[in-house]
Formats: sequence, C-alpha cells, structure tokens
Amino acid sequence: MRPERAALWYRRMSVVYAFGAWSALGAVYYLSRKKSEPPGDKVERKDVSTNEITEPPKGFYVETVVTYKEDFVPITDKILNYLKSWTGGPGPES
Repeated sequence: MRPERAALWYRRMSVVYAFGAWSALGAVYYLSRKKSEPPGDKVERKDVSTNEITEPPKGFYVETVVTYKEDFVPITDKILNYLKSWTGGPGPES
C-alpha cells in the first residue's frame, strides 16, 4: 500500500472510530440523565365530584393530560438551535 493511500485509510478509520466513541459516550450520558420511573405509578386521576357529572360519556372515552416542566424545551429544538448556532443561523432565542 502506498503511503498516500495508507494515510487516507488511517484518516477515514479515525473518523469512524471518533464517531463511534462519541456516540457511545453520548448514549451513556443520555441514559444516565434519563430518570427511570416504573410504568403506571405516576397516573393522576382527575378529581371530579359526583355533583359535576350530569351524564356519563357515551361510547369509548379516553382523556390524556400531558404536563411539562416550567422551562421545558423539546430535544429537537435544542439540536436545531445548536446546529443553527454553528451554521450562522439565528440560534437560540433569549
């Protein structure tokens, strides 16, 4: 193998190795920050007194309530803001 091709191969393998290493570190960081909660333990029941119920719901009825933290920002927005800051876009809003 010629020295030019060996250097090119070495550079490519270094990029692949770096990508894999950073991906593994990112996954470990993400999983360590993720809080594990047993499923079904954090269900809040809607407190409705019997006086407020005029008639039962007809058919199949499901209600879903999603509660976010006060300063919640979706991870997709964080990633997009980070990429925009590197590409010269408007970046995160203050």
